[in-house]
Amino acid sequence: MKLRQPKRQPGLPGAEAFLVQVCDALDRSIPGLRTAFILAGLVAAAAHAGKAADFLFVTGLLLQFAIWFESWLTKKRTR
Repeated sequence: MKLRQPKRQPGLPGAEAFLVQVCDALDRSIPGLRTAFILAGLVAAAAHAGKAADFLFVTGLLLQFAIWFESWLTKKRTR
């Protein structure tokens, strides 16, 4: 028994290519965003901004963790 493949929509490849480009650009900008958030958090903490400083600094740390986890997972898969 053959399985039928769904027909492709004509506009989908262009939309997929655009989304791939956007995701790649976002992925490349994460290290810069991490640094910007950590520095902004430190500046805000020096200015006694309170919760805003905490938010910015923790966001930078979470991005750092995401970068570390991605590299660890990539190394783990290649072994």
